[in-house]
Amino acid sequence: MTAAVVAEALRKRYPGSGGGVTAVQTFEFPFAFLSGVFIAPATMPAAVSTLAEWNPLSATRDLFGNPGWGGDSWVAQHPLLMAVVWSLVIIAVFAPLSVHRYREMSR
Repeated sequence: MTAAVVAEALRKRYPGSGGGVTAVQTFEFPFAFLSGVFIAPATMPAAVSTLAEWNPLSATRDLFGNPGWGGDSWVAQHPLLMAVVWSLVIIAVFAPLSVHRYREMSR
């Protein structure tokens, strides 16, 4: 949903350039790689490790039957709760923005 809103906004601003997809991918790929999905956060530098542990992708990893790397942090100990919290936060932020954008486009 977030990617669609950003892509649509950029598509209107820069028609015909494909800039919306490029802009979304520019943010999407680093976000995925700054998670604990591919490598253990314990092997990362301290600041990056903290970002990886709090990343929503790291929190949802257990939901798909792929246990995470574990860890001593509160987030690593409660992945199911964090997956629900992150989902609710993302919906709470981007649902009103999407509805607002949809209403603007309908005029």
